[in-house]
Amino acid sequence: MIIASPAKKEIAIQLQVLQSTTTSSPSVTSTTTRTTTATTTSSTSTSTCNNNTQETVYFPHEYCSNPNDQDVVTVSKRELGTKNDFVGTVFTRWSKSVDEHMVISTIIHETSRQVQCQAFIHDDTVFITSPITDRLSNWADGEFQSCVTHLIELAEEKTGCEYLVIALDRRHLDNNTVLKAFMYLGFQMIDPLVYGQETGFVLVGYEL
Repeated sequence: MIIASPAKKEIAIQLQVLQSTTTSSPSVTSTTTRTTTATTTSSTSTSTCNNNTQETVYFPHEYCSNPNDQDVVTVSKRELGTKNDFVGTVFTRWSKSVDEHMVISTIIHETSRQVQCQAFIHDDTVFITSPITDRLSNWADGEFQSCVTHLIELAEEKTGCEYLVIALDRRHLDNNTVLKAFMYLGFQMIDPLVYGQETGFVLVGYEL
């Protein structure tokens, strides 16, 4: 899983392992390391439970003074056939070609709203679920733009991918208000024939 790419402006350079701890039990193993990049410091923890390894990477918010406000990206094997299987739910035909699943957790520091999206990477594209799971009218002024802009920055700076695709659940489109909001920020609707998503979802894309 690529967390940073040398092709992007922020290059992951592991200068030294500042902290490394390992604990073991019959079924659980965890490891924590810290990585310094050209502009930020990120920490990574790895845990294994019942042969399912999870890697969690913590990125501090670049523009937030609170050290507790950070982006958390958890990478693990797909939970096939469950409600958390983003790939199997939206892109049935890719079910056998994607092995890893991500959960991205972030916070909108202006309002302290917590946002969580499911995601995966296929070829040179990051696919994520929409951060909007209710009516857009429930979000404060500027929250949506701040959230989406931050997700774009994460995708551009941390994944090395060229495109970002967001899957919008038709049940949450709020009379197309959400769709229009994404298009206002520069996203474009994607023809269903391109990725063949399930009919209950609309895809919007952004070139990074």
